[in-house]
Amino acid sequence: MPPDSVPGDGAAERPRPLILLHGLGQSPIAWQDFVSAFGAGRAMNAPWMKGLKPGDPIGFDLDAAAVGVANELELQGIRQADFVGVSVGASVALRLAVERPELVGRLVLGGALVRPSKGALRLQKMALRIVPESRLVAAGVSRPRMLAVLDALKGFDGSESLRQVKAPTLVVAGSKDKAGVIAAQQLVADIADARLEVIDGAGSLLNTESARELADLTHHFLGSPGRSSRPLE
Repeated sequence: MPPDSVPGDGAAERPRPLILLHGLGQSPIAWQDFVSAFGAGRAMNAPWMKGLKPGDPIGFDLDAAAVGVANELELQGIRQADFVGVSVGASVALRLAVERPELVGRLVLGGALVRPSKGALRLQKMALRIVPESRLVAAGVSRPRMLAVLDALKGFDGSESLRQVKAPTLVVAGSKDKAGVIAAQQLVADIADARLEVIDGAGSLLNTESARELADLTHHFLGSPGRSSRPLE
């Protein structure tokens, strides 16, 4: 059986589902361009993460978000999936790879927040406070929930757990995101089976800024069949 497949009906095999975890300041719809670029051949799901979904209580916990994703997969009968995550979504995917390794086939990570500096978090909070409310509403996100994520990441250091990640991992960074490139290099150094790709001219939120490039890299890494467009499930 190919390494990126799960048993199907009888002797048939099908590729593992692809779970897309969005970044800070995004909603699941942010993956639409990626999905269109990636094409057919895999079931795809872009869930809200606990603490970021409209209607959730204000507050964010990385472990709780990972448990929420795992529970949703189990409710859908998904025993193993591949994950693409950006920003805080990449951090949740990493947490799943450590705590629930049986659920994780392969990882594609962009801008994972593993050990964010206080200075970087402070700058993000300052930038967030000047974003017009209309823009946040259009993106389907909440300013208080985003601020809660940044507060929850103060003092967070997930670097010690990286050596526990066994899933083959592709780390992707944008060349314009200098801090992200440095962090990506550290991820590759700490994860046993990881390699790095840098997208020239890209920033930090790769699923929106460089959706096609990220889709092409993911497609090649996963070895998925099919290239025609399909809607987001």
